[in-house]
Amino acid sequence: MSLFSLLGVARDGLQAQSAAVAVTGQNITNVNTPGYVRRSAVLATRPASQGGVEVVTTARSFDRMTYGRAVEEHGRRGAADARADALASTESVVAPGSPDIADRANAFFQSLNTWSGAPADTAARLDVLRRASDLTRQVSGTANDLESLRGDLYTRARGAAGEVNERLGRIATLNTAIAEATGRGDAGADLRDERDRIVQEVGDRVGARAVEDASGRVTLFAAGAALVEGGRAAALGVDLDAVGNLRVQVQRAGDPAVDVTASTTQGALGGLREARDADVPRAAAELDRFAFDLAAAVNAAHTAGAGLDRTSGRALFTATATATGAARALAIDPALNGHPERLAAASAAADLPGGNAVALQLAGLAGRPLGGSAPPAERFGALAADLGTRRAAAESERGLRADTVAQAENLHASSAGVSLDEEMVNLSRFQRAFDASTRVLRVADELLDNLIRSL
Repeated sequence: MSLFSLLGVARDGLQAQSAAVAVTGQNITNVNTPGYVRRSAVLATRPASQGGVEVVTTARSFDRMTYGRAVEEHGRRGAADARADALASTESVVAPGSPDIADRANAFFQSLNTWSGAPADTAARLDVLRRASDLTRQVSGTANDLESLRGDLYTRARGAAGEVNERLGRIATLNTAIAEATGRGDAGADLRDERDRIVQEVGDRVGARAVEDASGRVTLFAAGAALVEGGRAAALGVDLDAVGNLRVQVQRAGDPAVDVTASTTQGALGGLREARDADVPRAAAELDRFAFDLAAAVNAAHTAGAGLDRTSGRALFTATATATGAARALAIDPALNGHPERLAAASAAADLPGGNAVALQLAGLAGRPLGGSAPPAERFGALAADLGTRRAAAESERGLRADTVAQAENLHASSAGVSLDEEMVNLSRFQRAFDASTRVLRVADELLDNLIRSL
């Protein structure tokens, strides 16, 4: 090897170690950057005829398996978070604190008990109507609030789908850019970091799984369908089906929409769907049965009695033919509203004005099973307890998923994350190699200088 070749070897060493130091510095600078994957300079020996060293490429320390596990766990956590939040909202609607429906029911039956002791007293009768009105308003108001909550959850689901679609377009664009960079021999590390971060964001909203091909492009699967293929992105749509439940569809350009509702179980969209179409309707149905049974029991007793106007056969509450919609429809019968004298306390007109057999029967409903189940206050308490149990289970699932996400991210970070200790070791190693190349350059320069002087 000539002295000039030795100078070239030293120069290549300086350039290679300088590039490696720059990569190490980039790692250190981005130690706290979300989604950043550690880089490493890949050095290789030049052919023997040339000698020296060169930087072949900059490699990402990326483990597709641990990354896929992290994305999957993010999808599960997204579903758990959305469902837990929705159940918390449902519980706040059904059992907002005192006074709740159980308190209103107790107050209503207490007014009936007081009235039974003075069946002709107008003040007592007015109090019964007031307490009955308070109860019906709270029951119907709760039913309306549950329906409004379903509407809010629908809006949130459509918003989540819109966020997913925006990200699908960005992933498709990045796929194209990464494939072009790969074709030029560029790893496209920054582009890949950004795409992987966006894929995880899609996972948070609907669950996701990415499969990468040789060109660096990924095919993104979610809800049982391919949402991104190369540079093409599908669109996720959310609307309502014939019975008012959420419907999730995937629409690709030129193809008919594909219904993926049954497969939408992960991400915020999956959690919102379960809460809106399972948890909230369950609470609403229980409230409907409570209202239906309450109205039926009270009306059965009241219609058998006679009011002070000697008329019988009147219902105290409006009633529906079936339990469906009973809570929203519950109200004082219009014929009694504002007419305390029409409340039936006596079992027959002959017992007026002091008869109280029906009033006693109505008051006694407070301690009797409602619809063959439990007394009214206990019946509502069971409804609230069931909702509380489901919310507690959802919160437990949320905590579990937070732990599994942390574990998956720690596992991924062990291969992809930046360790300052390791980077400082690398920095010292590359600097020593740079210093050594500098010494080689200095020696070659001195030898060349001596050679020139000797000529």
